[in-house]
Amino acid sequence: MKKYIVLLALVLFPALAIADSTSVNEGVKVHHGTTATGHPYFKASETVHGQGTVVSVNKKTRVVKVRGEQGDTIAVTCGPDIKNFAQIAKGDVIKVKYTETLTVHVEPEGSPQKASAETNLSTGKPGEKPHATQKDKMTFSGTISAIDTTKGTVTVKGAGGDEIVLRPTVKENLKKVKVGEIVVFNYMQTTAVSVEVSKK
Repeated sequence: MKKYIVLLALVLFPALAIADSTSVNEGVKVHHGTTATGHPYFKASETVHGQGTVVSVNKKTRVVKVRGEQGDTIAVTCGPDIKNFAQIAKGDVIKVKYTETLTVHVEPEGSPQKASAETNLSTGKPGEKPHATQKDKMTFSGTISAIDTTKGTVTVKGAGGDEIVLRPTVKENLKKVKVGEIVVFNYMQTTAVSVEVSKK
């Protein structure tokens, strides 16, 4: 639910709540593979869709009423920072899409540790219906400090010295890694919101 609110707020509103029943979860998609160096590779992603319909727009008070697919309606006041507010009209459909992606791969011993974070935001041009896409990326890594083939676990030590114990979904991958190698985690959130003219 919180994810859906964040998406809608990205373009239109500082706060907006639409019932859980208005969103559709595609489920988690998982992919296992092997890199060119023979190390294991893992990718998991999940996408949620949702939408609501603009019931009314008060241009003077900048209050917009939005109805979810199950009939729940809320009224939200749009601040002056909302771009292209004048383009929002009764009957418009607000569509949202939220995707989380995590990839994990292993690099040879001695590879540099990685730690970074960045955010990219793109919005509509003047005169267009409001729309925006925001991408938040985070990369971090750790060193394999122990491998337990009996328990099917691998221990990874971060740059700060903290250790976490992971249990790979494919146990055989433990044979493809060694103590001292670097595990790299790439996490990304992509949120997209658009206001579109209803096709009905």
